[in-house]
Order: sequence, then structure tokens, then C-alpha cells
Amino acid sequence: MRETQLYEKIYEQKEQLNKLVNNYWDLYSGIDTWFFWFNMASVVIPLIILYFKVDKARLFEICFFGYTVHVLWSNVDNVLSKKNFLVHPHTLFHLFPVGITVTAVLFPVTFLLLYQYCTNREKNFYIYGIIGSLIFAFGFGGLSVAVDLLKMDKGMNLMYLFLIDVAIVFTALWMTKLFLNFKHRMNYS
Repeated sequence: MRETQLYEKIYEQKEQLNKLVNNYWDLYSGIDTWFFWFNMASVVIPLIILYFKVDKARLFEICFFGYTVHVLWSNVDNVLSKKNFLVHPHTLFHLFPVGITVTAVLFPVTFLLLYQYCTNREKNFYIYGIIGSLIFAFGFGGLSVAVDLLKMDKGMNLMYLFLIDVAIVFTALWMTKLFLNFKHRMNYS
């Protein structure tokens, strides 16, 4: 098959897939379902809490940590969803990337506030991060599987979800520390 023929076939398949996704969302995830309102609450409530609870004096540092978590989990979720390891059957809106409520808002805001708590009170973030990841993976992840907000295939399970959560949270921590180190070095130069 020539390049242009293969590209046209891919294009046609994507168009067909988009129609199916739109139809599925309209029938099973739309505004008249509890899935939609749960997903909407998973976006709005954490953002409201964040607005009132974030330490404004350390806003950029804390938000850098949260943004790093957001970017890492969104990309990992995108890859896992694309390969059908992790599927979010009910999304906030059919045009948004999959898993936008959890990976883009709920998980980052939760761990951003946990990072703030630990650093403000000199608590061990590694321990709190592991505990938070356990709660997210086995608690929220388990609940999401039970109510059909999340499907795991091809060997993916809650333990892998936990390990991914830990890896993302620790990577975000190390990146934040790295950039704080850069900032301190520039201030003393």
C-alpha cells in the first residue's frame, strides 16, 4: 500500500471512530447522565478548593509541582488510553482528551495540596505521597472500576496504577526540587 493510500485509510478510520465516540458520548455519557455530573464535579470542586487553599506566598512553586503532575499523568494516560490499557468510557465531553477530570484536575490538585501540606509542616512527602497514591489507586481507582468510570485491559491492574501514581508524584517532586535549586543558585549568583 502506498503512503497516500495508507494515510487516507487512517483518516477514514479516524473519522468513523470520531462518529462512534460522539454517538457513544451522546447516548451514555451526556449531560443527562450521572457520569457527566460526576465528571463535572471532579473538575469544578477541586478547582474551587484549590483557589481557597493554595498558599499564595508559594503559588508558583506549588503550582509548578501540580502542573508537572498534570502534564506527566495526562501524557501517561493518553498513551495508556491509546493502547487500550486504561480506558475512560465516560468522559466529561467527547471533544476533550480522555480522563481529563482525574488526570488533569483531581489527581494534580490533590497532590499539589498534599505537597503544600508536607512542605509547610516539614512532613516526609515520600511517605505521604505513597499513602496518597495508595488511596488514589486502590480507593478511587477501585471505585472508578466498580462504577464503570475506568476500564483496565491487557494486564493493567490497580497495582500498576499505584506504581504509576508513585512514579509521577515522585518525578514531579524531584523536578520541583531541581527548579527550586536553580532558583536559589540564580538568587545567590
